[in-house]
Amino acid sequence: MERRNFIRLSATAGASLLFSDVLADQFGGENEVIYVDHLIIGSGYGGAVAALRLTQAGHKVTMLEMGLDWDKQAGRYRPFSNLITPKRNSTWLRTKTVAPMMNISHFNQKFTGVLDRMDFEHIKIYAGRGVGGGSLVNGGMAVQPKKDYFKEIFPQLDADLFWQKYYPMAKKQLEVNEIPEGFYKQSPYYKFARIGEKEAQKAGFKVVKVPNVYSFKYMEQEQAGKVPKSALAKEVIYGNNYGKQSLDKTYLYKARQTGLLTILDLHQAVSVERLHSGQYEVRVEVTDTAGTVIEKKRICCKKLFLNAGSVGSTKLLLKSAHLGLLPGMENVGQFWGNNGNIMTGRNMVNTLFNRVDKKNPDFGLGTGVKQSTIPVAGVDHWEDKKNPFFAEISPLPMGMEVYTALYLVINKVPDPGSIVYDPGIKDIRINWEMKNFEHTIENAKFFVKKMNEANGGTSAGLLFDKGFGADICYHPLGGIALGVATDNYGRVKGCKSLYVTDGALVPGSIGVNPFLTITALAEHCMNDILEKDFN
Repeated sequence: MERRNFIRLSATAGASLLFSDVLADQFGGENEVIYVDHLIIGSGYGGAVAALRLTQAGHKVTMLEMGLDWDKQAGRYRPFSNLITPKRNSTWLRTKTVAPMMNISHFNQKFTGVLDRMDFEHIKIYAGRGVGGGSLVNGGMAVQPKKDYFKEIFPQLDADLFWQKYYPMAKKQLEVNEIPEGFYKQSPYYKFARIGEKEAQKAGFKVVKVPNVYSFKYMEQEQAGKVPKSALAKEVIYGNNYGKQSLDKTYLYKARQTGLLTILDLHQAVSVERLHSGQYEVRVEVTDTAGTVIEKKRICCKKLFLNAGSVGSTKLLLKSAHLGLLPGMENVGQFWGNNGNIMTGRNMVNTLFNRVDKKNPDFGLGTGVKQSTIPVAGVDHWEDKKNPFFAEISPLPMGMEVYTALYLVINKVPDPGSIVYDPGIKDIRINWEMKNFEHTIENAKFFVKKMNEANGGTSAGLLFDKGFGADICYHPLGGIALGVATDNYGRVKGCKSLYVTDGALVPGSIGVNPFLTITALAEHCMNDILEKDFN
């Protein structure tokens, strides 16, 4: 061996031993290792798909979730909170709520609640914590993206195959359904949506109905007073107690029914090491509900599936690579984006002064005291080459008439950011500059201006600074982009038997609420992985 290569390899080996010593100190010098066949980190959409498909194929699976198994703890930590009077189970390890607005609730102690917010420079990222991940706290809008934009984002994939196979498969498993037209037209809980739809049409926008994973059969029963209320009782971002078909009731429920899935809650993976054997060792911290680490584990597996979300999965890989535990990876941290998210609202002056449009009885009567928390309509302005966007007509269930409309606007991300690991702070940084907001703000202003010109109203400055919540991110995407950091099926480059099947695969934006696409993408990946890697 040449002298320079010997020195380089010796230095690398020494660094690895040093990092191993550091990790051993952090984990109390533990020697015991728990061995499992297949390990999934995270129980969101990608993890749930992986769990179901692996167990259906007869494989034993262990899944780690940093949040609570809320179903297992039902009666102790539930019911979930509503929007108006959130309790400590609403919020992840803080003494105050962190919702985009109305944060007036304080708690005596921290708790591993269902909604988390990760604060970075220029961006605040929301995440669901618990078995089911983001499906516990999102609005449930199962939106299929524009086919042309899907092709633009994933030119290497067969879009026709996704439209014929993987999207229908995802919709079936997620139990996607649509609001009945008769119920939509007559329900006082959707008055806000009807007004939003009519005002958008008056402004020249195209309005579409959007399917959802919330059971509208249940919602009709709610309105009739035959079952306990959930969506009609202001429950959504802190969890729905009834009606919503979150992952714990669909994919994960079916996986558990096989008897081959073990879910360990309050287990957070902190590093991943590839061993000389080709297996992976995951260091894990077990916490109590106050966030205190009460145990540390080492779990060794043959195949590892990362599904900790865009931020979580990317952080785990970057940190482990920095520690010298995962050599050989490529392009991890690139193509991160916020799915073009921006929130905005309108104070509806025409309704405030009771200007009634006799042809539309809903007009002039406010947005309603009763509002379902489940959105079912959106503004599809995607074909406009200058200002393309999709706007979710969102509820604002305050329990009183506020004469205000709320929107989540989704845009392209022309200049993706990146995630890097900073050893100085022992954490990641997200490179997301103010310039990344410019086009989202421009589109939101364009939308609000056209709505106000056609219908009256002003920008809702009380909801957000200057009327626009550009730093609010509900849909973090990218960081381990498909075909860039992985192959076209989620296999991490340079790391055999290490897979990613979550939103980290989507490079920055998909143009609509992303969970349906993440689910379809995970189905696509798992189909190939099971066929080729489990012989």
